[in-house]
Amino acid sequence: MCGIAGIVGKGTIAQVRNMTDSISHRGPDGEGIVQSGPCTLGHRRLSIVDLSTGDQPMYAADRKKVIVFNGEIYGYKKIRDSISHYKFATTSDTEVILALYEEYGENLFLHLPGMFALALWDETKQELICGRDRFGEKPFYYAITASGDFVFASEIKAILASGMIEPVLSKQGLVHYLQHLYVHPHQTIYENIFTLPPAHYLQFSNGKCTVKRYWHMPAINYTITLDEATEIFRELFERSVQKQLVADVPVGAFLSGGIDSSLVVAVASKFKRKIKTISFGFGKEINELPFAKIVADQYHTDHVEIHQQIPDLASLLIRMQEIYDEPFADSSNIPTYLISQAASQQLKVVLTGDGGDELLGGYSFWYRHLYNIEKAVSFTGYKKILLPIASRIASKVGDQYLPFVKQQQRILDQKEYNTVNAIHAEQNIYFNQAQLRQLGLSKATKIKSKYSFEEENTVSDAMKMDIENYMPGDILVKTDRASMANSLELRAPFLDKNLAEFCISLPHSLKLNHKEEKIIAKQAFRKLLPSTIIKRRKQGFGAPVVNWLNTPLLQEMKSDYLGNANSKIFNLIDFKGSREYCQQNDYNTWILLNLALWIEKHSGQHVGKN
Repeated sequence: MCGIAGIVGKGTIAQVRNMTDSISHRGPDGEGIVQSGPCTLGHRRLSIVDLSTGDQPMYAADRKKVIVFNGEIYGYKKIRDSISHYKFATTSDTEVILALYEEYGENLFLHLPGMFALALWDETKQELICGRDRFGEKPFYYAITASGDFVFASEIKAILASGMIEPVLSKQGLVHYLQHLYVHPHQTIYENIFTLPPAHYLQFSNGKCTVKRYWHMPAINYTITLDEATEIFRELFERSVQKQLVADVPVGAFLSGGIDSSLVVAVASKFKRKIKTISFGFGKEINELPFAKIVADQYHTDHVEIHQQIPDLASLLIRMQEIYDEPFADSSNIPTYLISQAASQQLKVVLTGDGGDELLGGYSFWYRHLYNIEKAVSFTGYKKILLPIASRIASKVGDQYLPFVKQQQRILDQKEYNTVNAIHAEQNIYFNQAQLRQLGLSKATKIKSKYSFEEENTVSDAMKMDIENYMPGDILVKTDRASMANSLELRAPFLDKNLAEFCISLPHSLKLNHKEEKIIAKQAFRKLLPSTIIKRRKQGFGAPVVNWLNTPLLQEMKSDYLGNANSKIFNLIDFKGSREYCQQNDYNTWILLNLALWIEKHSGQHVGKN
């Protein structure tokens, strides 16, 4: 795992060094900069594989091509053995990419598994080719200067450190953040800095930048049976975990006591004795330690429990603005940062359960809800008979259920039910259109997501949407920045190319029903997990925002940043229109506080028209 940066054009070694210095946390073990014609490439290394000969930037055998690469190519030794014509000088996965380029040219990404962001300069063609992994585990940002120079890096802060770009704030990016906690994964918070979307590559040649998609989601296989799928899932998952345990440094695993991380640890224990597992307890609100210990005891792992009481939240919130570069209000970024910080004291590589929810229908509060709606619309008596009964029950049981019932009513009132439209209208919207108008953002253009798959109007659409939007925009941004800020590499076995493609191809009936989720995973590994783990409900890693906002420290911070009409945030939103949301101490308040802190940290940019 590393940090990469570079300039094609008039960039200097000093400028690229400024860029790599700004992301030294991504690679504290080594650095390198080379120039090849108009291209200057920089690299910061976190040594994981081939510790002695894997330094970068790395030249191909003919010295006409040079690469900088961030990530891991799982199973690279097998790929290497299949390439006979290339004379390897190292044992690293980086050189395998150079060999694949010589074999397939720009089509190399079709043959490249793993998580990656890379830039390869071909001196003969005078062309830079860059690519990003299928799911967006590794970041890649770029910009084109007024004079036509191409600037790229692993983090936005490195692009700004080049001194070649004056950032222009995007109102589109701001609106998406206010609605969803994060900036859309196909854009950035700046109009003139771009992100290469997952599953895409770009070519920069003769001053022209071309972006292309190289991978699409597979079609759903409705003929496969549960028994057939179970056998394939078990084999692919075990193979993925085994491949991701390969490293020249110790590998551990995060263990939350949920299905996904427990499966990773259970299978990893087949291939590695006494694997180190790390669990996190965050006061009374986030505490899965008892469940994690059940799994750790069963597999005799080298288990570490981290107990963290409420920290200095004010300092941590300010620190988050430095780490994330863009506004980011998923409150679980703080516990993720803290557990990564603790893990980095003992490990360089940690396996996680990321991706399991999106691939296997694990968000029961949303996927199962959509599943029930899907079934409901097929029953003609639902609207007249069952929905009124559900509404009365919900009103007596608790207010938290009423929004779901009301949502079903609105959806069923539509002439034609559509999963994608229902999600766009309802899912995880914090500031709705009326509230945005109240904040003075009515003229900002909302980003319209374009998805690469054909909609089938089922729950599968929701999962695919999350794979293309929520997962790369929120989950993987959160884990990459939190871990790399601590020089820690996280690996996600669920996002192995072969395993993920197989899971996407499964019909949702093999993933969830009205009673449970992750059916196929439970079926495949039921004998490996304690029944307590299989039966327990998912517990998220989100922090207790309401409690935090009522602490004296954050009350003071709110007063300083949201109570002062001269705060820089009110150059973007209306002060009077924000009063209601600044004072109610809920997630909308949290979103505005994080934005205010981010604006103070990243002041000086212009505001764009869109």
